[in-house]
Amino acid sequence: LGEPEYVQNGPDPEPGDLLVLFIGSSYFASNDMPGLFERFAEDAGKAAYVRRDVISGNYLDYFAQSGVTEQVIQEQDWDYVVLQGGCQNAAYPETHHEITPNSGFHPVFPALESLKAKVEANHSATKLIYMMPWAFEDGMTWVEGMTDTYLDMQRKIHDNALTWTDSVGILLAPVGWAWREVLSEEQPQHFLHQSDWNHPSFRGSYLSAAVVYSTIFTESAETVTYYAGLQVNEAQWFLSVASSTVLDNLDLWNLGTSQ
Repeated sequence: LGEPEYVQNGPDPEPGDLLVLFIGSSYFASNDMPGLFERFAEDAGKAAYVRRDVISGNYLDYFAQSGVTEQVIQEQDWDYVVLQGGCQNAAYPETHHEITPNSGFHPVFPALESLKAKVEANHSATKLIYMMPWAFEDGMTWVEGMTDTYLDMQRKIHDNALTWTDSVGILLAPVGWAWREVLSEEQPQHFLHQSDWNHPSFRGSYLSAAVVYSTIFTESAETVTYYAGLQVNEAQWFLSVASSTVLDNLDLWNLGTSQ
């Protein structure tokens, strides 16, 4: 069948734009998270050009091997490339596959290494960011024989993401860790997750975009006044959590010398 065509992303960038490429699947596609980041940047008076290479249902190893992705990488001298993968293979790399039967093998670490090599071959100054995934709302308790809760699974994702980004030498956007902070308080069911216990609700996408904003600009997102229809106090809380999660631990996320 070949590779699906990627969607063209609006007009060409203007001189001086910050060039940001998002590579990923349904976690980006849900609620157009890259578009939310773009609105945050616009609201804050920052000129950013956002490009998406987003195909739902694929993992980072797919994009690492994709000729289409390589073409997209070569389109611009990107300032930032943001990578998004799945959560199960991030939590359980010892098996390098999704726990769901017949889902195939999708190793994360080799994909990060491969994509870094391709990005730097195109433009050595590009900064690569891996987006730390969030855990399933019910962890792995739905899988026979597994007992990991949401918090158990998120801790494993956190630890593996730190190891990988340190080893590969790339930046980490601590999205999953910001989710953990929000969900540490009692919330209604499916507050940040959709009803599938997996994909982000609009709140989840908004929080994720705020974390990526603070990661790229290494500044607080609390100056953003684009609330995207959320309750003002709720949106401001998300912006605050995103900012503190990133800015209180710059060295941990390899951001201390990123600018």
